Amino acid sequence: MKKTIILIIALFIFMIIELNAKPNFGVSFNFFYNSLRPYGEWIQLDNDLTVWRPRDIHSQWHPYSEGRWSWTTDGWYWDSYEPFGWATYHYGRWYNDDYYGWIWIPDYDWAPAWVEWRYDDDYIGWAPLPPYASFEINFGIHFSIGWHSHSRYWNFVAYNRFCDHRVNNYLLDDRRVSRIFDNTRYRNNYSSNRDRIINGGIDKSFIERKAGYRIAEREITSIDNYRDYDRVRSERGDRIYSYRPSDREVINERTADKYDIKQGDTRSTIDREKVRMPMSREWNRDQNITNDRNTEKGRDVMTERNTTRNEEGRVRNEVNRNNERNQVRNNSERERSNVPRISRETQREPVYERPRSRSERPQVQERRVEPRREQNNDRPSPRIESRGRSEERSPSKERSSERKR
Repeated sequence: MKKTIILIIALFIFMIIELNAKPNFGVSFNFFYNSLRPYGEWIQLDNDLTVWRPRDIHSQWHPYSEGRWSWTTDGWYWDSYEPFGWATYHYGRWYNDDYYGWIWIPDYDWAPAWVEWRYDDDYIGWAPLPPYASFEINFGIHFSIGWHSHSRYWNFVAYNRFCDHRVNNYLLDDRRVSRIFDNTRYRNNYSSNRDRIINGGIDKSFIERKAGYRIAEREITSIDNYRDYDRVRSERGDRIYSYRPSDREVINERTADKYDIKQGDTRSTIDREKVRMPMSREWNRDQNITNDRNTEKGRDVMTERNTTRNEEGRVRNEVNRNNERNQVRNNSERERSNVPRISRETQREPVYERPRSRSERPQVQERRVEPRREQNNDRPSPRIESRGRSEERSPSKERSSERKR
């Protein structure tokens, strides 16, 4: 029981340390999209992986070639001279595709450089980490596949030129690299210090012995405004200017109404199932990536849009109700006009009359009913002549008259 309690406490402490040591997300896909669009094109590969490809580069170009290496409190820092270097060499991963060439996959975590190392007694080399490499706080670099980068991915230089301002002028060509590559030793040395990722690489003292001179530590000056960074980044001195956009700058970045992303012409050689880039996963899920810091702005915009919609709907419903009332009123008037008019006399209410008494009732002359005589069928009926003829008295009438006399 006691061991179980100790184990639970240890796990709890480990989780707290891991949460505190995890780097914060300070960028978004939308910010990368707007910043890198002038220098390259965005491509959607295999229908679910969005990458960036630089424009106007020569056929022998490699990532981490236009700049210089400097030793800092964060380890080996790549100070790029390219306008897109602040993003592509300190965030995300690079991959050399057989069809598309060098492409960059965006990610959140910032580091002095994302590279792997090789060295021997005469030369030191570096190559960009692939999208299969992820950083874990308590482990360092972890590969999702058995990764062995090809020799053409690598930049090699002699030790005495490693920290030169123009190291690209002293890089070995591909033929010499392929000749020495198999005899070099591999190394990657990443760690974390609270919220900072450290690129230890090849030991500094070892390089100093091979180069024959001491390497001074340079100070990193972080700048959160791109205009200031663009103004001072060309300065050459003991200070390094590193651009890391502020939360305000990321939030205020205008969201593109429609992302201009090109559909890939063919399938890439990337093993999509093994790519562990959280930003790519979020982009594929909802096509509009924003970090936690610009959620409030998006919520305000949505609230304003919903309020406008609700107001428009309320007005529309009120108009519909008025139209229905008018329609009912018109129908009633139409029906009323079709009913025939009734005269006022007919519309008068009947007057109640008190029943008259028996004495007040009008005397109605009773009709006498003569008794019905039996018809004698034995006697012939008298013949009645028309008045137009001369009247003739019958013998029976004459006899009756004589009797009376």
